[in-house]
Amino acid sequence: MPNNNRREQSGRRPAVAVQTDQGGKPMLLVAPVTSNLGALRFAFSVRVEPAPENGLTKRD
Repeated sequence: MPNNNRREQSGRRPAVAVQTDQGGKPMLLVAPVTSNLGALRFAFSVRVEPAPENGLTKRD
């Protein structure tokens, strides 16, 4: 994407891809992942704790 000098972060970012075929229609959601706990101030943010089930090991 072109750089428009706004607040978007550039470069490679970790993400989680979630796929479902709920209702017979395929849907793919790609959610960015950050270790910045300040992002939790946004209503759409979710904290994910490291666990063997999700393969995460880092906690800030």
